[in-house]
Amino acid sequence: MTSGDGMTVTSGDLSFAEKLGHLFDHARDENGVRYTGKKIAEKANSLGYTLSDAYISQLRTGKARTPSFRTVEAIARAFEVSVTYFLANPDEDLDRAQQQQDYVEMLATTGTHLSGVRLEALCPDTIDVVIDLLKLVKAQAVATKTPQAQQDVS
Repeated sequence: MTSGDGMTVTSGDLSFAEKLGHLFDHARDENGVRYTGKKIAEKANSLGYTLSDAYISQLRTGKARTPSFRTVEAIARAFEVSVTYFLANPDEDLDRAQQQQDYVEMLATTGTHLSGVRLEALCPDTIDVVIDLLKLVKAQAVATKTPQAQQDVS
């Protein structure tokens, strides 16, 4: 994974603390000096965020593990990298977006939705099978209506 300034992190499974540590180890300010937590906090605060050196330290050590999006955004902007640098696994997000697109397509094709189904309890493969099944049912319904409609016109 590239952080935006050419630095590469090899694993998509790194923790937030590890990714943040990588930035502190490799990123440099305009004078070529490594960033400190204090400097990142000051830079983020000058950009309109509220961030403390103490909280950055907790994030670096893993004592704090779930920063808000606003905090991630503040840190990313202070380091001048994209917030996507901190995504746990971008491939999961792409898969989720594809599932949503498939669901919208299924709605358009079948006129059916899965509001009564707890999708989080189903694995993605099962959801795909359900969507494909609904498409098949819709296609069969359209196929059986078509001959009748043609007879009515004759």
